[in-house]
Amino acid sequence: MPLLSVSKPDLSRRALLRLGVTLLFAATGGSLFAWSGMPAGWLSGALVFTAIAALAGVNVGVAGWLRQPTFVVLGTSMGSAMSPDTLQGITTWPVTMLALLLSVPVMMTAVVVYLEKVAGWDRRSAFFAAVPGALSAVLAMAESVGADTRRVVFGQSLRLFALVALLPLALGGFGHQTAAAMPVAAAAPDAASFMTSMLVGITGACLFERLKFPGDAIVGAMLASGVAHGSGLIEGRLPDMFLIVGFIVLGANTGSRFAGTPLETLKRFFVDALMALIIATAVTASFAVLAAWLSGESHVKVMVAYVPGAVEAMTIMAFVLGLDPAFVVAHHLARFLGISLAIPLITRLFFPPAAVPSESVDPDPTDTKD
Repeated sequence: MPLLSVSKPDLSRRALLRLGVTLLFAATGGSLFAWSGMPAGWLSGALVFTAIAALAGVNVGVAGWLRQPTFVVLGTSMGSAMSPDTLQGITTWPVTMLALLLSVPVMMTAVVVYLEKVAGWDRRSAFFAAVPGALSAVLAMAESVGADTRRVVFGQSLRLFALVALLPLALGGFGHQTAAAMPVAAAAPDAASFMTSMLVGITGACLFERLKFPGDAIVGAMLASGVAHGSGLIEGRLPDMFLIVGFIVLGANTGSRFAGTPLETLKRFFVDALMALIIATAVTASFAVLAAWLSGESHVKVMVAYVPGAVEAMTIMAFVLGLDPAFVVAHHLARFLGISLAIPLITRLFFPPAAVPSESVDPDPTDTKD
């Protein structure tokens, strides 16, 4: 359902009951995962619980009239994490930044070749599963061009989970000691800044929809918000509650796509995603070692700055491991910015939009009003 569409949403009792049940599963899973300290807990928990419900035959799904506004809020919130200091930090480590930017296309190419040529995935699904990070934007764009979001979810989620769960153990095995410091929550904007941020995000989303960019709502809002905050025109991140609600809805929407998927198919997805993770990690580690040697930076610090995980998760990990958070955040945001700019253009050139995601099953084929 396009953002600018004026078609009447389905607010029938049946549709609202379906949505309520879906969000209940998603919120329960997200809160449990977040409480237990799981990586990207609100998103991954919502996705897992909704997917389990869908596989069990529960009628779950998220209406289009809720999806698009959610994408706008997510994009605006992610863009609000930018600041002039962050942009300045990107220019202070040229050697490691250059090596990072070179590593991304090499890693993605290696993963796509494996998933397409060896595992037999379609190219769209392989491409989006190979994108390092920016999970919310990737899922939105993947759905808009007809990629199999189930495959993309497996590739993205398994990588994020494994990195956050296993990286501290791996670094500890090399003798690195963790620190007790924890990040301090960012200050929320005042009412005027908040309204301005949302207006900027909505404007960006509408503009990108007019330009027919894939993932228009989330990408347009994110880039518009990022430019406004990165240039210093607006200060302060959006309240975390907006991001949490957005993650719950996105997780519910993606998890509902698993309805009707056979268990054997899930097993195959897991094996394919695991091999892709091994390939991506090997390529990333090779570039990290090279960059550390050329720049004289710590191997551990460069490794955490390079691993293809979410910005938020890697920022927390930098604090916990006692590393330079500015270095880690700057590199992850540099890759995030590069992906945010390049992926929509690549998608538009090579992957035309599709009306229905390939190989996916509509959670409720009779519900056509979304």
